[in-house]
Amino acid sequence: MGNSVSLFSFKKMSLKVVRYKNYGCMIESGESKDPYDNRFFWSFFELSNGEIIDLNFTENLTNGKVTSIDYFFGYPKAELKTGEIIEYKFGNAKPNTREFSNEFFDWFDNLSPIKYLKDNREWPTKEEEKCVKEFFDKNILKSRELQTNIINP
Repeated sequence: MGNSVSLFSFKKMSLKVVRYKNYGCMIESGESKDPYDNRFFWSFFELSNGEIIDLNFTENLTNGKVTSIDYFFGYPKAELKTGEIIEYKFGNAKPNTREFSNEFFDWFDNLSPIKYLKDNREWPTKEEEKCVKEFFDKNILKSRELQTNIINP
């Protein structure tokens, strides 16, 4: 009998969203005579690889009409030079309540300028960005104004 070699085919684990929370439009330009405005929407996604991704979807407006959109992806976790960790945690606050707004702004208001961060910041991979963007476009984009509880798709 000869030696037999088993060949295994390794399939790359495909990413998927395992839970998310949509905060809707949390910040927008104030009233002014300037014809240019922005509306900023936030959603948080936990992926099957354990990473949490925040998506800031931005509408750019001219004279009240959306002229372009932007997607900004990040990990909602950062380490300060002091060693303190600032990170988003999925909370149980219900949509359209003060607690819901506080839940978001507790994270947002604690974001630090880059000069106070350790120089170890990482960004989502292209695969993670693609997963989140495709999910957002298919499941949230048309109803992006609606705030949600945590949803496990």
